[in-house]
Amino acid sequence: MTRYLRLLGTLALVAAPVLAASPAHAATPTPTPKPSKPPTSRPTYKYTQPRYTPPDIEGDRQRAQAAAETYMNGVAAKLGDPGIWVDPAVTRLSSSEVVELNRAVRSAAAPMRIAVIPASAIDTAYKSTYSYSSRVRLAWTGEEIASQLYDRVGVEGVYAVLVDASSEAKGRGFHAVQHADKGPTYHVGDAVDEAVDCCAPDYDAILTRFIQRAQLIDKPFYIDAAPYAGGVAGLAVLWWGGTTLSARRARRSDEKQHLEVAVPVLNEEIIGLSQQVSALPATSDPQQAKLSQEVLDAVEKARHRLDEAKGDDDTAAVATLLGSARYGLVCLAAVRAGKPIPEPTPPCFFDPRHGPSTTAVEWAPEGGTDREVRVCAACAAKVAAKQEPDIRMVTLRDRPRPYWTLGEELASYMDGYWTMGDGTRWWFPDQDARRAGEAMRSRWGSRRPGARLSRFSDDLSTAMSSRSSSSSWSSSDDDDNDSGSSWSSGSSRRRHSYSSRTRSSGGGSSRRSSRRSGGSRGF
Repeated sequence: MTRYLRLLGTLALVAAPVLAASPAHAATPTPTPKPSKPPTSRPTYKYTQPRYTPPDIEGDRQRAQAAAETYMNGVAAKLGDPGIWVDPAVTRLSSSEVVELNRAVRSAAAPMRIAVIPASAIDTAYKSTYSYSSRVRLAWTGEEIASQLYDRVGVEGVYAVLVDASSEAKGRGFHAVQHADKGPTYHVGDAVDEAVDCCAPDYDAILTRFIQRAQLIDKPFYIDAAPYAGGVAGLAVLWWGGTTLSARRARRSDEKQHLEVAVPVLNEEIIGLSQQVSALPATSDPQQAKLSQEVLDAVEKARHRLDEAKGDDDTAAVATLLGSARYGLVCLAAVRAGKPIPEPTPPCFFDPRHGPSTTAVEWAPEGGTDREVRVCAACAAKVAAKQEPDIRMVTLRDRPRPYWTLGEELASYMDGYWTMGDGTRWWFPDQDARRAGEAMRSRWGSRRPGARLSRFSDDLSTAMSSRSSSSSWSSSDDDDNDSGSSWSSGSSRRRHSYSSRTRSSGGGSSRRSSRRSGGSRGF
């Protein structure tokens, strides 16, 4: 405690002189207000925002198109006669080379007019002041560039335009076309391909090779093939004759087997029908006598036709005659009974010997499905009574079978019975028999030379289409992989050409002559 008191005393002794030396605080004076200045007016500035005018892109393109057409008119004026004209802006051809090329063009067999122009002269792409885009849009593309020159000159011949640029992406390419209504056709398209493939990008070499190739006449194929046409025609005739003979022999072999089955069946029916006709009573009624004579004539014709039968056509005709004879017997019975003559109907399905059918019933063969068949009255009664009808059985290889199961051997038998004398055919109810007959006739037709040629052409077209589809898939894959570099690399692929049949504005030709040949390549 004593120590703290001593410390306070010491501090008081030190602070006393300092406080005594400091002056006393004076009172704060009141500030005097300053006189106010009159307000001054500030100048007013009026700001006018400049109006924005959008670029006239479409108008610029139209003006560029008009400039390109005007330029092409000037080029055409330089080529009134066959020759070559090089724009002074193109520096890749020397004057001596131009002289030699012009001499070659004038001495060529084909009338040629060739122009070498810069791509900028026919470029219609929009160029903005603030944009540095290098995109090129030519006024015309492909063969149409050369056709535009033809439109303005108006003389038939070969026209070629070499567009000068630094690369294909900038518009560099070679385009040529031949317009003519008369005269020979020249190898213009092949000349363009050959010139670009061998010599690009050397302008002098390209044009020299084109002039040499484009004046060669493109002869029709038949002229070159004429020396060989005789031999080829002879071989074709021999093949056609041999194939026809082979097809006939194969059909005759099949028909010979059919005759072995059908002739005994028809001969049996002719004998039975002859006995039935012979038992007819004599009559003095003219109508009955006429019907009896028609039946007798039909049976006699069937007998003679069967004796001379050589194929299915003969047996079918015999069956048709027998069906007509049986229909005549039904008509004769109706006249005798004083009834009207019935309409012709197909024969009884179970046995054609029963005569024309009278009604339709539902019937199913053993192991088959129900079907509607037209039958005679006796067979209809048996079917209604759940009895087995009398079916025409034919023995083949010591085995009796229903006649409709022999769809190939007795196809002519069924066709003949289900055909009227005027050629009208009825529908045969058994589907398996119809299919067997159709398959047989299809086999015969496929052996003919015309059918073989048709199959060969179909197989060839199928193979070519499958090959082209596979190549298109592979090429599309390549295009997908290389799409980014196809333009920049300056590839020599064929560019799509455009050819118009309409006359361009400012042209010198009232109409275009026929396009004979042409080609277009970028490089």
